[in-house]
Amino acid sequence: MIIVCREGIMAAREVILSIIFLVSLASCGVEAKQHVPVLVWNNNQASDGVPAVSALQYINYNTFQSKYLHAFQPKNILLFIQDALSIEDLSSHAGEFQHVNRLMQEGHSLYLPNVEDAAHLAHDLPTHGYSVEVLEPGIPVAGLNLKQQDDNLIVVKLPSTLTNPSRKRALQKADEVIVNVISKIGEQREFTVIFTGLKPSVENKGEEQYEERIRVSRSLQQSKPEYPVGFHYSKCVYIYFFNDMVLNFYQGNDTRSEKKLIYSVAINESLAMDEGELTGDCTQKHQSITLKYNNVVINNHTHSQLDLHYHFQLVGDEWSFTYVHTILTPGSTDTVDFKPQNSDITGIPIRMSYSCSQKITLRSNNTDPETNSYYTLVLNGVQMQPRTENFPAIKFSGAWDCVGFFTVPILSSVFVTFLLLVILSVGMFMLSDIKTMDRFDDPKRPAILVPTAGTD
Repeated sequence: MIIVCREGIMAAREVILSIIFLVSLASCGVEAKQHVPVLVWNNNQASDGVPAVSALQYINYNTFQSKYLHAFQPKNILLFIQDALSIEDLSSHAGEFQHVNRLMQEGHSLYLPNVEDAAHLAHDLPTHGYSVEVLEPGIPVAGLNLKQQDDNLIVVKLPSTLTNPSRKRALQKADEVIVNVISKIGEQREFTVIFTGLKPSVENKGEEQYEERIRVSRSLQQSKPEYPVGFHYSKCVYIYFFNDMVLNFYQGNDTRSEKKLIYSVAINESLAMDEGELTGDCTQKHQSITLKYNNVVINNHTHSQLDLHYHFQLVGDEWSFTYVHTILTPGSTDTVDFKPQNSDITGIPIRMSYSCSQKITLRSNNTDPETNSYYTLVLNGVQMQPRTENFPAIKFSGAWDCVGFFTVPILSSVFVTFLLLVILSVGMFMLSDIKTMDRFDDPKRPAILVPTAGTD
């Protein structure tokens, strides 16, 4: 019975030890999964063919070796390993890494902010035929002997930075060692230089923070700025319609009694084919923007695409709105040019937009001389501005309004106010001119007699 109990205790101990061993392996695996920055450069290669790397991207070891390091086609590798290195070291101590930054700028270089276990190259490359030489701190470089022409891996262990009380001085020392080693052995072979660390010098808060950063980055990339309906922009022109444009077709002379409206079409802004920045000309003297609308029904006929080209002319420090070139059917000669009819939009100062809440009528030339038919394009409120190519943000500058300060309602209000002020002034003057008696009756004394001409 005692033997059975002892066997049970031994089996339980083995199970517990196995669990502890597995937990320790898992914890070691988690701790080993640390990301450090990696700098790669080769001063004998042109800066070409390196894929772009996002600042939020985490790269595993296999991807680093097969995709990014393979882009350098390294013949020999010079691997500098620091005991601890983080992104903060490279960004906050740029002055301490002045030699490394100069070498990165002079050749084919790549900066990877977060690579998993990059120092594993020292153990992995020898299995791929690389001849390994290790330089410990304090060992001179002069005694280094490269055994083969290519596929040499030189691992340089940099002085410790964790035991140095001044991290600034420790990083500066690492920079000096790197440039010193490269200057002494860089001429013997063509080396691809790699600078990384064994672990991050700043505490890593784990993969959850990384996933959160990735989600935020994706949401920022997917979100697009929202503009009001009716706003269109190109590289150099902004235009905003307060309401839908209206296309009218008339026949007859240009008098109310003789002209006849054949049909009228509202060009709905929801049909606009806007996909961000539109096309147009952006020269020094002429600029334009092309608006495209889908499936516009004109006189019971659906046009698959309606193109409106708004043209602006720039002269000196002023700009003018000249005309609208309309293509009713793409690829055909069915075109109409509209010019302002009510008033000319000219003399607008550069760096100012033109705004008008009133209707602006643009008239075409006669399309049929026999019937005197023509089109009108009515803008029911518009704001427009060319010469915006150097603007820091997509928005209008100060507006030059089509309505002057003294409009008819304002003048009417001023006239009525002035009339009331005149009436009030006359009344006050008449009140001030009233004469009153200088004496009044006293009950204790005889009554006051006012003599008249008829009194004896």
